[in-house]
Formats: sequence, structure tokens, C-alpha cells
Amino acid sequence: MITALVAITTYAQFADGYYRLQCKETGRYLTVHNNYVNKESAKQSGQVYLQSLETISGFDNIVNDPGSIIYLRNTASGYVLESQGFTTGGKNLYLQFTKVDDAYRVWTTITYQGVKYTRYLRDYEESPGNSYITSDASVSTNWHWYITPLSDDNYFGLFSEIKAGNDLYTTFNAAFPIQLSSGMKAFVVNSLTENSCTLQDIGKIVPKNTPVIIQCAGLESASNKVTVLTSTEVTVSDNKLKGVIFCYPVIVGDKERRTNPAWNCVDYNPATMRIIGVEDEKLCMDTYNELKYVPANSAYLPVTENSAKTIPTDGTTGITRVKNDATKANKANGTFTLNGVRLPDNATPQKGMYIQDGKIVVIKP
Repeated sequence: MITALVAITTYAQFADGYYRLQCKETGRYLTVHNNYVNKESAKQSGQVYLQSLETISGFDNIVNDPGSIIYLRNTASGYVLESQGFTTGGKNLYLQFTKVDDAYRVWTTITYQGVKYTRYLRDYEESPGNSYITSDASVSTNWHWYITPLSDDNYFGLFSEIKAGNDLYTTFNAAFPIQLSSGMKAFVVNSLTENSCTLQDIGKIVPKNTPVIIQCAGLESASNKVTVLTSTEVTVSDNKLKGVIFCYPVIVGDKERRTNPAWNCVDYNPATMRIIGVEDEKLCMDTYNELKYVPANSAYLPVTENSAKTIPTDGTTGITRVKNDATKANKANGTFTLNGVRLPDNATPQKGMYIQDGKIVVIKP
């Protein structure tokens, strides 16, 4: 088993808290898209491969991504990087930081077959787009990182998903608690029948792992800034919503690899799940037949197979007819990654799989 060693020299110090890490050379931001920790991968010739990490270009593409919110925790052995249930402590990898000009090298020391190695966190690929992270020290590029605490400029905000009447909404679920800003509200579903449900306003504090429907203050993330909290005493009961943290399908070519241990998805079942939607300009929980997986960091409503296809959120009688796919596509306008991150309207998606207007699409190079 790989053992991390503690450096004797004094290096850069960070207070425990939330940060974003951005590669200086590539400009891409570090995100966590899975909590899978493959300890065996760290035994490959003394290398360390962190497949649960990737980098994404553009602040607009990560501003509402909970996986980009990295908690640095200082321990007696070094720093642990944590996000969304992933932790480098799961590999016994304790990190050190060395200041280099205006950025930092992030590194660890491991012992493999009796030989000590120093390995660096680096952005592995040099092409644009998503990139896995490796600490391969054989290539001395892309291994300097800006480490920036959350602030008014380096903020976490939410994109709205739908418009119901004059109001904008999205769903949210993360492994950290948040406090909403002015003009925003958080709701849970506190009662449910086969034909209707009702919402309950829970206030400005959303505890961790609490799936909610959020009424937004505006369309873009800058209007929906939230404060990421380390803890809260607030609890929520009688919530019928269920939450998803990750949406990570393992796909080789065009085929799913569900037996791969890194597979981490919740399949969407239109017979027993409802997702936020709009009907006659009113908020509802709706059916999306083309959706394959529940997006990351979102919420859904579990229902019985006899439930209405469209369930109003105001307690009125549900609409049982099945609407056509074109109508449903309008309720999920926009392009999202499979992690549930909405791309800006003017963004050009890189190659890969996306949810586009409620449907899974493949963008080929």
C-alpha cells in the first residue's frame, strides 16, 4: 500500500476552507466529477492517477459546479483535498504547497517498492476542454496552480433552469450547505399524492445533502450568488424530494460500461420519477421521456407508477395526458454536461455527451 510521507521543510500555508484551483498554464479549473477512489491505480510504477478529478475551461462553465468548490483541510500529515464526498485522504495522499512566483506547486511524496517519489498535481492534457488529472512528474508542464478562496469575484452561483410565469427556478443538491442571497427562496416538497404535491419554504439556509427547488433572483449565476457554508444547525424533515450528487456514466465508444467500478449515475425512470418543469406557466414536476440520467447536483421527485405525468406543485389536480416531446424539450432549454452544469448560450460544446434541450446528444470532433 502506498504511504504518503510528510515533508520536513515549511511550505505555503492555507487556512482550512473553500477554494478554487486553476491551472496557471492552461487556465482550466479543477473539478471533482466522481467520488471513486481507485487505490490500485496509485501503484502503477509509483505514479498517482486521480480519475475523479478533471479540469474545465472557462469560469462560466464552473461557476455553478459544486465540484469546483474544493475544501482544503490541514492535517498533521499535510493537506487533504475534499469535494463532493471525494477526498485525497482516501488514498492516503497528503498534499504540500510550494510557492512559485504567483502560483503554487501541489505535490506529495509516496513510497513505491521501497523507493521514494515526489509527484505533482498537474493538468494532464494540453488540448482544450475536459482533462483528467495525473501527478506524473515525468512531464514538467501544467503543474502550477492559482489557489483562490471564494469571494465576491470567485463566487458560487446558480443558473436558472426554467421560467414559470414571472419566476425562475432550478433544483439543487450538494455535499455542502449554502445560504441563499436576496431574492432567492428554497423549497422542499412536503406532501405528495398521485396527482399533486405542495411546496414548503425552508428559508435561506439549505443544509448539505438536502435536495431542494430554488426560486432564483435572475437568469444567470451572477444574480444567484450563494454563500458556501462549512456547517449549519438547520435541519429539514418531511422532504419528498431525492437528490443526486454525481452523474458519471462510463462510456467507451458508444457503449455504456456499467460494470466499471467508476460508474456513478442515477438512471432516470419516467414511470417513477418527476423532474422540475412548467405547465401553463406554472411550476410542476414533470415527465421527460428522453432523459437518460438524473443530472448531477439536482433533485427529482419519486412517485408511484400510477401517478400523473405532470404533477402541479400547488396541490391542484394533476394533468395526466402525455405531452409531445417538442413541448417537453422547451422545458429543458439549454445545453448541460452530464454532470448537470449548464453551458452558456453562446458556448460551443467540446466533443462528448451532453443533455441538450432535455435529450442526450453526442458531440463528435
